[in-house]
Amino acid sequence: MQKSVKKQNGFLKGVFVLSVGGIVAKVLGAVYRIPLTNIIGSYGMGLYQLVFPLFSLLLTISTAGIPVAVSKLVAEKVAIGKHDHANKVFKTALAMLALFGLVGSVLLFVFAEGISALQGNVQATSAYKIIAPSVFLVCVISAYRGYFQGLMQMEPTAFSQIIEQIAKMTIGLYGATKFMPDVIKSVNFAVLGVTVSEVCALLLLLCIKKLGKKQKVTLSGDSSLFDTKQTAKSLLVLCLPITLSGLIIPLTQLVDSVLVINLLKVPDATLLYGVWAGPVHSLLNMPVVLTIGISTAIVPAISRHYAKKDFSGANQKATFALKLTFVVGIPCSLGLIVLAQPITQLLYGGLPFNEILIASDMVRVAGVSVLFLSLVQTSTAILQAGGRLYAPVVFLFVATMAKTLLSVFLLSNPKINVFGAPVSSVICYFVACLGDLLYIVRVQKIKPDFKEVLAKPLACGLVMTTFLLLTRNLFAKFLPNSLCVLLLVVVGVAVYFTAVLLFGVFDKNEASKVPLLGRFLQKLYQEK
Repeated sequence: MQKSVKKQNGFLKGVFVLSVGGIVAKVLGAVYRIPLTNIIGSYGMGLYQLVFPLFSLLLTISTAGIPVAVSKLVAEKVAIGKHDHANKVFKTALAMLALFGLVGSVLLFVFAEGISALQGNVQATSAYKIIAPSVFLVCVISAYRGYFQGLMQMEPTAFSQIIEQIAKMTIGLYGATKFMPDVIKSVNFAVLGVTVSEVCALLLLLCIKKLGKKQKVTLSGDSSLFDTKQTAKSLLVLCLPITLSGLIIPLTQLVDSVLVINLLKVPDATLLYGVWAGPVHSLLNMPVVLTIGISTAIVPAISRHYAKKDFSGANQKATFALKLTFVVGIPCSLGLIVLAQPITQLLYGGLPFNEILIASDMVRVAGVSVLFLSLVQTSTAILQAGGRLYAPVVFLFVATMAKTLLSVFLLSNPKINVFGAPVSSVICYFVACLGDLLYIVRVQKIKPDFKEVLAKPLACGLVMTTFLLLTRNLFAKFLPNSLCVLLLVVVGVAVYFTAVLLFGVFDKNEASKVPLLGRFLQKLYQEK
């Protein structure tokens, strides 16, 4: 029993560390994009963001599957005491990722001009060439992160993410300020910050791994039986479906980067794409980081249960992960929808007011996608950990096809215009989310109580939304926008947290395991 509690605490600690690290990194990233957008404008952000969908797609193809496969295999080897095999899994993955990354970097550099022309703006060519080395760097970084996560050591991933953002922010803002009003040079220098930031993150991970060698390693006694080729094959078998299922975000962003500029029948298409891919994406992606820690930590945590045929433990962890995702995702989605304009105006006040209005309207339309995307991340991780590797791929394909068809139809309609992008994104994430959840329940036989997992958090979210709607206009009449937003966020959090307690969203056992708030909630239950 003690051992089981320890492992549960290890999982929750992993969720907490990755979530905090991700939150800090995302906050830094958002803080960086806010002044960057205000400095280089929406057109500059349009150029800047054109580079990232394909860049992210290449990274996903090269890195999304193998690191997760590494964390899964390393966790399984460690669970049965084969620490030497776990280390060899890492070395095999590192060699594979380095090769994939090198190929990706070369291809991105060589075809930079053709790619930017296809997207509708050749001024992005130089930015593609500058960011090309990052593909190789991120591939190598991912091998290290997968290894540490398999050992349930989440700190290296969290620290390296923070270092990335600090380096990118420092260099990017310096260059953007220095070279304006030359938008092209400013954008290129901001992109250079990405490449330099990956160098910094890799150096940090190399140092951590080197220091880790001083720790004692227990040999399994049969290391001669370890087959490198067989391990490489196992990694590829595991990583292929995981990679395909991880393509949902970069694929949808790539669809936008190609279709938005080419289909919009307006002269300022790059500017409108910059509004969608810059401020709007930043606001939508910021809350999602709260659940990234859950989806990342759940794979090795559940894999260990399945390796030991502990189906009850796997079911319990999966259900708790889904509940945490709903508890976090619902208020974030509703809060963004209700407070879209004041938040956008506060963060991106340097933009013209008409662009702020467009951005806030798109946030309202796409706000619910925060919940759907969070659920996609967690449910996909649950399926991967349970060996259901190809199910998310099927739902991804259907969702991406739905988005593409809707985008073509909506973006070419002058009445809908750029709002076709957020509408099609919501439908895309909903289709993928629904497919994953149905498969988890019907095939993987995980039976969450949806009254506890969904209904109660939704009720709490609606209570919070009601309070925000009642107080939003009142606060706006008497307070400046910055103070109004801050007060509304505080009120929203306080009301939601109170509702969570009153509705009994977490039972006494779960309350102590909630990341960050566990001890506080446990004291409240003891007082009752």
